Order: sequence, then C-alpha cells, then structure tokens
Amino acid sequence: MILFKQILLLITLSIVVNATTLKEMIQSGLQNNENIKALNLQNKAKQKTFFSVENIYNPIVTTGINYSKLNLDIRDVQVGSTLSGFVKVDIDLYNGGKNKALKNQKEYEYKSALFSTAISEKELALQIVTLFFQTKTTIQNIKIFQEKSATLKAQYERIKIKYDIKMVTIDEVLKLQSEYETNEYTIQDLEYQKSDLLENLSLLVGKNIVSLDNSTLPRVDDLEFIDSENIEALKIDIKAQRENTKIVSAINKPQLKLQNSLTIYDYSDYNEQFLKDLPDKQNQIMLNLTYNLFDTTSKDKIEVSKLTELASKQKLNYVKNQEKINFKLAKKKLTTTKLKINSLKSAVEMGDTIYDMVKIKYQNGIVDNITYLDALSKKTYNKALYRQALNDYEIAKANYYFSSGVNYKNVLKSW
Repeated sequence: MILFKQILLLITLSIVVNATTLKEMIQSGLQNNENIKALNLQNKAKQKTFFSVENIYNPIVTTGINYSKLNLDIRDVQVGSTLSGFVKVDIDLYNGGKNKALKNQKEYEYKSALFSTAISEKELALQIVTLFFQTKTTIQNIKIFQEKSATLKAQYERIKIKYDIKMVTIDEVLKLQSEYETNEYTIQDLEYQKSDLLENLSLLVGKNIVSLDNSTLPRVDDLEFIDSENIEALKIDIKAQRENTKIVSAINKPQLKLQNSLTIYDYSDYNEQFLKDLPDKQNQIMLNLTYNLFDTTSKDKIEVSKLTELASKQKLNYVKNQEKINFKLAKKKLTTTKLKINSLKSAVEMGDTIYDMVKIKYQNGIVDNITYLDALSKKTYNKALYRQALNDYEIAKANYYFSSGVNYKNVLKSW
C-alpha cells in the first residue's frame, strides 16, 4: 500500500511538472489551430491574386502557329499551303482607370484578410484563456467536493457505529448516506465537465492537453481604448468598395489599347511565277480607342457599389461605438470581480468558522444533522464560489485587455 501511494505521488508530480502553461497553449494554438492555418492559406491566395493584377498595364504576350491548306480548285494567285508563327503583345494604355482600381482593390482585400486573421487569432487566444480558467475552476471544484465527500464519509462511519449500538435513529444514517451519494454524483458530473473542457481546449490548441499549471495573466494596468483589428479591417473594406465603384465606372470612360504582332510565314504548293512577292514576315501595330456611348447596366452597378460602401460606413460607426461600450463594461467587470473576490474571501472565512463550531456541537449532540449538513454545504459552496471568482477575474483581465484593442502578442513576448 505504501509503495502504491509513492508511485501515485510520483505520477502526480510528473503530471504537474509536465503541465501545459497558458502561454504555451496560446502559442501552440496560433501555430497549430486548423482554422488559423486555413486562414493563412486564404491570405496567401489573396496575396497571389494581388500579384496577378499588380501591373496596371496588363501586358499580355501570346504566341502560336497557324496552318492552312486549300484543296480542289486553286487559282494561280492563291497559295495552297501556308504555315505562320506569330508573337503578339497587348497592352492596356488606358481603360478608364479600371486596372489601377482593380490593383488597389485586391491590395485592400489582402490587407483586410490579414486583419481578419489577426481578429481570429485574438478570438482564439481569448477562447483558450477562457477555457483554461473554466477548466481550472472545474478541477478545483472537484477537489473541494472530494474534501466534502471525505468529511461526509467520516461522519457517516461515525454515525453508523452509533446506530449499530442503538445510540441514534436510522434517519440520521440515511440522511448522511444520501448526502454523500449526492455529493459523489456531483463529483462525477464535474469530472465529465472537466473531460469536455479539456477536449475542447485540445482542439483549440492543436495538441492533447491533459493537465494545467497554475498560470495567471500578467497584471493589468489602466489601458486606453484604441481601434481594434476589426475596425481597421472595416476601414480597409470601405476603401476596397470605393475602388470597386471606380472599376464599374470605368466602362463609361475611354479605352486605349496598344497591340503589336510579329508574324513569320512559310509557303508551299503555289505558283512561283504569279506569286513572287509573298512576305516572309510582317509586323503590325494597332492602336485602338473605344468609348462606350450607352449601356443598360453600368448605372445600376455603380449605384449598388455606392450603397454597399455607405452601408459599410454605417457598420463601421456601429462597431466603433459597440467596442467602446464593451471596453467600458470589461473594465467595470474587472472592478466588480475584485470586489466579489474580497466578499467571497470573507464568506469562506465565516463559513469555515461556523462549520467548525457546528461540527463540535453536532458531535456532542447539541444540534441535529440537518444543521450540520447545512453548515458543511455552505462551507463547500462558499469555497467553490471563491475559487470560481479567482478564475473569473483572470478571464475578466483577458476580456479587458483584448477589448482595449492593444496587441496581445506584445504581452506574450514579455510574459
């Protein structure tokens, strides 16, 4: 038995030593979370899209080979077979500013995607922090209720001895037994909650989490609200929509295009007496200027783009006000949670004192088991609330910090 306890102690110490810190979890989540990986790949795709339209002149070089052959009645002045190879260059000298606007739009969309990824990373970090301390609360509650079970079991065994010698009635034994069994069920339910939380935490972090250390967040000083990544992303979205309006409007502006073609010919099956000046190669330069006089769709498309931009501006104002309110509430929550901790600390001390007094009276037969169990339940309840309040304070710190708009990665570097 002693050897078994020593082995169990070594295993426990090993788990504590290898417990995953909160900082490690956040860093692992940012590197291994599948959703973040997907967003990074999407960002690369948007970057490639931007690179594909980066040159506003949109130069296109094409090459090819043509072969033609005439059959049946061929005149003397006709070539029977012609083989030609060509190289053609097309350049948009001006297309109403469409290509430039398209380049700007894709650049804004790429930058917006980077901000969106930063938002997702921040949300992931906050989720990890929240689940970390919720799991801590559950683990601590398991320990608190296990202590209650040990106390109930000891009292049950004491009362059972008294019942066996007819000193107490059966109802006192049954009451303690019922309370003990109910408490054991609570522990099993908490164990399930713990497993569920650890599974979800492992999913977010991207690796298996089996134990937690005693990490706490860095001390939070007074912070000033700054625009978050969400607001910055919306600002860039508005710029992208403005460029989209320019793209749609470009159809009503002059279009100037330059085209240069170099073609090399090879002939066969023709009358050389009649056809002596066939060209071996030709170079053709074309300058095309077009202007759209009328269409039935551009006006509505421009209006749609402008309305979309206006809607985004309204959303930006709403989000700004919403985030300022959330920041104020987060700061207030931090303050109220501090007060709650102080209040519950006093409640724990009072509950311990009352329980110790009631326990002595109960063992001496001065109070009944109902009074004793009530004092024990209040003691356990106050301890559980106090531990939860401490962990809620850490979550409140995270919410306050993240809602301020400050770059949380700077904290990770110095943590």
